[in-house]
Amino acid sequence: MIHFLSSFIQSFIEEFWSLCIETAPYLLLGMFFSGLIYIFIDSKFILKHIGSKSLSSILKSTLMGIPIPLCSCGVIPVASTIRNSGASKGSTVSFLISTPQTGIDSIFMTYGMMGPVFAIFRPFAAFISGIISGTSSSYLNSDDKSITYEPALTKFLACF
Repeated sequence: MIHFLSSFIQSFIEEFWSLCIETAPYLLLGMFFSGLIYIFIDSKFILKHIGSKSLSSILKSTLMGIPIPLCSCGVIPVASTIRNSGASKGSTVSFLISTPQTGIDSIFMTYGMMGPVFAIFRPFAAFISGIISGTSSSYLNSDDKSITYEPALTKFLACF
């Protein structure tokens, strides 16, 4: 029994380390893009385009996120930088959802491997899911630090 437990713990640690090694380059790539955004894009630009709690800011952040070739590991530091620069919660969530689903490289790869129907459907699905998640986050959650569920539920039910 003890041999089985020690073997399980050793396997778990090896797989955990392997996962850390596999995701490290993508995290570094995301931090690199985050640094570029911080250096070259003014926070006033972000506030102007994706800083408001409007549907247009959610649309812009979703469209901005679709062609960027970042995976789910690399998008987290970029989204954090965008949020800290003044983007609204809805815009940040829509960027977080739409970016790892597609990238310009994966769209071309999908076209080559699966044809034009899937190559068109993937960005469309990323766009729709980004809009739905960003809008839901923006209108169901207030911008203050405390999360209140009752007003958010009231706002949600008022939509119907």
